[in-house]
Amino acid sequence: MKKSVLISSVKKYCIPFLTAAVILGVILAAFALYMDNVFMPDYARTGEEFPVPDLKGYEIDQAKMILETEGFRLSDEVNEKTNMDIPPGTILEQYPKAGAKCKPDRKIYVTVSKGALPVIVPDLIGLSPQDAKYRLTESRLVLDSVLYEFSTDYPEGVVMGQTLVVNDTAAIGDSIMIVISVGNHPSEFVIPDLKGQILSAAAETVGRSGFKIAEIVYLKNEDYLPNTVLDQKPPAGEVVYQGAEIRLLVSSLTDPEEKEENGDE
Repeated sequence: MKKSVLISSVKKYCIPFLTAAVILGVILAAFALYMDNVFMPDYARTGEEFPVPDLKGYEIDQAKMILETEGFRLSDEVNEKTNMDIPPGTILEQYPKAGAKCKPDRKIYVTVSKGALPVIVPDLIGLSPQDAKYRLTESRLVLDSVLYEFSTDYPEGVVMGQTLVVNDTAAIGDSIMIVISVGNHPSEFVIPDLKGQILSAAAETVGRSGFKIAEIVYLKNEDYLPNTVLDQKPPAGEVVYQGAEIRLLVSSLTDPEEKEENGDE
């Protein structure tokens, strides 16, 4: 009787204990599996280093996406640097450099182009055409065209006007037109002799003299260089009104009629 009661008591207290021990064992086993298969690999990975991608040539938004894909971060501190050749917002430099080994989540610092600084429009008034062209080249502006006008205020051969305002700002490569004085208004206008001049030089002579070219007719002529003035109307020396129109006959290597026929075909 006593033996039966003892066995019953042992079972009463041992079964819950064994059950608890089994549950604890299962929990410990699950924890061990988690540590081996999940936590430890991730922990070990945090010690690895990976190459930083090359961000040069990309814009900020593109660089941010690239870095996030590779496990890095773009710093909010973005430096700017003047660069005349690279569009604004384009990445010029980065730190750490491309290819450097860094841990994940590392901040990457970049320097972007802010484009070219605006140029200051130079004062060309009173300069010779050659000096004006040199000054424009220095300022990285482009001479678009040249006009000639009579003037009682400026001597012949100097710049008397310009289209861009002096000391204003302009972008590199902007065009500017200048006006050159041809001296006092003459009492009479005489047609200049243009025969034998190359067309570009003849056009400049016509402008300087206060006239206009109304028509250019080309004629095949192998005795002269192409674009040489062969004849003109009115003839040289004729006294005319201001702004009179001049017609030119100019040499060509080919027959203009042949050009037209080939073009029609």
